[in-house]
Amino acid sequence: MTKAISRCVRMDNWIFEIKMVRALKVDSYGKPYEAIAQLNINGDFGYLDGALPAHQDSFSQEDIETFIKISKALNLQSLKSGEQSIALDTEKSEDKTRSAEPSSSRNVKKIA
Repeated sequence: MTKAISRCVRMDNWIFEIKMVRALKVDSYGKPYEAIAQLNINGDFGYLDGALPAHQDSFSQEDIETFIKISKALNLQSLKSGEQSIALDTEKSEDKTRSAEPSSSRNVKKIA
């Protein structure tokens, strides 16, 4: 299962709140991408906007499943893509709660 990702992070005297994610479908960063999308976050709800595949008419079910995974990792309650609204299982386990702590930097702390 994907580890939980904190949407609020404190670094020094700043609080960073993740509200938008730009996603590229590509094997290696910097290479030409197969698709691009934007995930906008409003509270506990995600909106998949501007999904634009380079070589196909629409996102595949596999692509949608990947956005469901990242939405769950961000502890979102639902994901909306066009007319489709997907309710997400947001049951939190101890493992998810523990893994929500940001890694690395001594100045980075998860906030409530």
